[in-house]
Amino acid sequence: MFANHQRPPHDGQPRSCEETGGTSLRSIVQGVTATMAVLLLLSAAGMGLLTTFLHRTSRLIDDSVESVRLAMELQQQMTHYNGTLALASAEGALGSAEDIGPELEAIVAGADRRLGEVRKYVGSPEEEQLLREVAQRMHDYFAYCGALLERRVTPGEAIRTSSPLLNAAMTSLQDFVDQNSLQAQAATRQADVWDSTANVLSIGIALLAAMAIVASLVAIERSVHSPLAALERAIERFGRGDKAARAQVAGPSELRSIAGVFNGMADSLVCQEENQLTFIAGVAHDLRNPLTALRFNVDRFDPSGPAPTVEEIKRANELVARQVHRMDRLVGDLLDATRIHAGRLELKLRACDVSELAREAAELFRPLSSTHEITVSSAAGPVIARCDATRIAQVLNNLISNAIKYSPQGGEITVSVGEDGGRASVTVADRGMGIEPEEIERIFEPFRRASASRELVPGVGLGLWLARRIAEAHGGSLSVSSVPGQGSVFRLELPLAEGVASPSGDRLVA
Repeated sequence: MFANHQRPPHDGQPRSCEETGGTSLRSIVQGVTATMAVLLLLSAAGMGLLTTFLHRTSRLIDDSVESVRLAMELQQQMTHYNGTLALASAEGALGSAEDIGPELEAIVAGADRRLGEVRKYVGSPEEEQLLREVAQRMHDYFAYCGALLERRVTPGEAIRTSSPLLNAAMTSLQDFVDQNSLQAQAATRQADVWDSTANVLSIGIALLAAMAIVASLVAIERSVHSPLAALERAIERFGRGDKAARAQVAGPSELRSIAGVFNGMADSLVCQEENQLTFIAGVAHDLRNPLTALRFNVDRFDPSGPAPTVEEIKRANELVARQVHRMDRLVGDLLDATRIHAGRLELKLRACDVSELAREAAELFRPLSSTHEITVSSAAGPVIARCDATRIAQVLNNLISNAIKYSPQGGEITVSVGEDGGRASVTVADRGMGIEPEEIERIFEPFRRASASRELVPGVGLGLWLARRIAEAHGGSLSVSSVPGQGSVFRLELPLAEGVASPSGDRLVA
């Protein structure tokens, strides 16, 4: 009756990352990607800062160069102004001083324009202070020379008198040029420092990137490739027949899940093989017992020996009938299991009184055990279900037979028939050894039997599996509740027929 309870196989279901634990492959890839992204961002940020600084430095140098150029042009303008006065003095004519007035004014206007252009490139307070000093001394020089010429002083006298002012203005211009040169040199030195720093940072980031790549490859090798190779080897060993081969549950959660599924599949296959061997041994044992009894009776009736008595013939006939019935039932279960697996279980559905089927099953088993009292209780009136009477009788016979076998000390077996929620129900209750809670569902698996009764009661563990499949084929169910040491209650539920005179019909159940 009960399913043969071997070690429970792994369920073979995939495990989520939370269930399997460990880092996922996605996390590893994300970590590597994040590391490379950080390095790239640092590189981009460093290049951006370096480019900005070099650009500012380049502008500063350009401004300094342009300031120096304009300052030198101012020096040329002042030299030109002084040269024009010297030329007029060399000619030795007073009228020539008047003639050079427009030219001198043009030189002064040009100097003012260049002075305005220089102001555009001033970038520090020191330059601003020097430029104001230059502008003041230039204007003082030009104004002094112009005043002398207006008093009709000779150009030579104007040159001699204004020489200190010219020298002061030229000195201020030279100081301005020197200041810009110093700024340009400082900017160049700073650019060189930043260039060296950028080279060091580039080399450092390149080394960090190389180390990150190597570390990522090592991590992938250890956490991904090695577990994957171990999984491949385990699958290969299992495929070659090493039934003990199992994959190591290691690495990212995806590989751990795959390894768990493989291990569960391997456990299931090994368990199925054990079940098949157990099934073969059980079938051989169940066939050998009746065959041994038949052979014993055949050997007893030796034609050359004395003739048996009527009583001996009667007992032998009863024994042979029971053993043949037992063999027929075993073969029938095997054939039914084959039909169910092939999807060819045929049901002849019609309206049947389940109460009558229960009474017939009870009557069939009452003579077989004097230590059991089988009682049937039914609701008032018939309980009509749409079912295959032969198949439901097979289910009820199996349940009552199991109730007898699994209560070896005898006792009451109660068969109750009724209606519940629009369905016909039949319960078979015994006061036998019961079933352990962890074995409740396993007893409905093929070739499985309860561990407590495996050695006490013969069988291969197909009866309950067939009974549940037949019930489910009718659109019903078969369940059990049990307390170890106090007995079990099996409950069969079937859909009620829509009318007492329901038409019969056939169907194939896959």
